[in-house]
Amino acid sequence: MSHLSKLQHQFQTRVLDPQAAGTPAWVSAGGRADPATQIMVYSHAYRARLHEVLTKDFPAVHMAIGDNDFYELANAYIQAHPSQHFSLREFAQYLPEFIQQHVFHEERPWLTELACFEWTLCSAFDAADAPQLTEQSMAAIAPEHWPQLRFVAHPSLRLVNFAWNIPEMWKVLTSDTPGEIHAIPDEQSFWLIWRDKLITRYRSLPEDEQHALNCLCTGESFDDICAALVEFNAAEHVPLRAATLLKTWIGQGLISEIIA
Repeated sequence: MSHLSKLQHQFQTRVLDPQAAGTPAWVSAGGRADPATQIMVYSHAYRARLHEVLTKDFPAVHMAIGDNDFYELANAYIQAHPSQHFSLREFAQYLPEFIQQHVFHEERPWLTELACFEWTLCSAFDAADAPQLTEQSMAAIAPEHWPQLRFVAHPSLRLVNFAWNIPEMWKVLTSDTPGEIHAIPDEQSFWLIWRDKLITRYRSLPEDEQHALNCLCTGESFDDICAALVEFNAAEHVPLRAATLLKTWIGQGLISEIIA
């Protein structure tokens, strides 16, 4: 290890653990503050920036548990999952599963799903750009080719399901005038999240559409999508239902490409 690499490693270790014993000899003692205080400034700035990221990515979680508990949660998360990349975009990705193992999950069993919803909104917004299929493109395909058509979902498309009324609570918690939330258990609700230009959108899904979208996302054919719909609709209604869903998906920019 070079001298510079060793120095960088020592500095990083100190920033991550400012309580480590001893005073680092490689920090100048001739400044306005003593070496320990100088290191503490960097350590505090590091944690403050990560706190800012978590607060920005999870405003509803923050509002739901309050400043003090969120500060405690953030500190524990930073200690367990220090930033591993020069970009902070993915830093918060493990917070939902971290909450599930935290005491907050026992006190608020819906909090993990709330964090999952917020992280999914973030990841959908930051997803890669891609073309969006148009109805004109579909109209150009010969009818005999339709059964074997496969589709490429837009990179921002996300499918999630919840056992609580999460989107409703999120809306209350992130409004300009947050009110009291009421956590209501749900048997299971299905939700679609995607990015429409620069706006992240979400909507609930009936069960047949959720299964059909799963087929689309896993690269199954249009024929397979129709077969999935038969489980929830009378056979004679499936062609119209499939055509209606496909038109909706194209209109909302959920499909990027056709694979003939």
